[in-house]
Amino acid sequence: MPHVLALDFDGVISDSLLEAYLITWRIAGRFDSRLAPADGVLPTIENIHSFRRENLEHWNLFKALVPFCNRGEDYLLAHRLVLEKRRITTQEEFNAFAENRPTDQLDRFHEEFYLERYRLADEDRERWQSLSTAYPGVAEALSVLSGKFTLAVATSKDRESVLRLLQNYGIAGIFEPEAVLDKSSGASKRAHLTALHELYRCPYHQITFIDDKVAHLIDCLPLGVRVYLSGWGYNGPAEHEQARRKNIPILELEELSSIKPA
Repeated sequence: MPHVLALDFDGVISDSLLEAYLITWRIAGRFDSRLAPADGVLPTIENIHSFRRENLEHWNLFKALVPFCNRGEDYLLAHRLVLEKRRITTQEEFNAFAENRPTDQLDRFHEEFYLERYRLADEDRERWQSLSTAYPGVAEALSVLSGKFTLAVATSKDRESVLRLLQNYGIAGIFEPEAVLDKSSGASKRAHLTALHELYRCPYHQITFIDDKVAHLIDCLPLGVRVYLSGWGYNGPAEHEQARRKNIPILELEELSSIKPA
């Protein structure tokens, strides 16, 4: 019976926030003109690094909200929160803000977010891939772990982009195609882990899950899976303290390859 190691993608395998930041700036003004760049000039795949440097305060505030973002449309909410100078410190506050936004607008942003992603990827594949780099040492660690576990991806990202990037990182072959679960497999990581439990017919205690969002890990605890918070992902001291209160271990990047089956 297999031991399964499931990993979130963004914030665990891939450092991809800059790509999401670019897409958000490029399309947010279609939903609210205040969310477009003040000079009306949209950032491009070629100049997003300099654009980030010129908007460093916004970038840092945006990045601080990412731990509360679960799907593509949440980046619109984060962008709006920064520009409206609203202070959000918990997932509950972020969710309450989301509930007051028009659902149809969020759905349209979600759709346009992915259309823009595919457009950028098709237009300049090399530059698009360069915006989402594998964390240092992750590819090597996962190659080692593939000898101990059946590896899986559990992500809210789209499967097509994940497969493209895994191929670029040189590790697509260590994941069985059916084990790459994306947003179409369920709205929560709990749904993804349930799907893996059914796919591999393994008990939950033989599933290990690594995510950079502590809220996702807490939601999965009742299943009986073993969980780790990736200390290198999109989180910080507040999320680390929350993990400690729930007895969730914080995994450092250099420890990744040493994980053993439960």
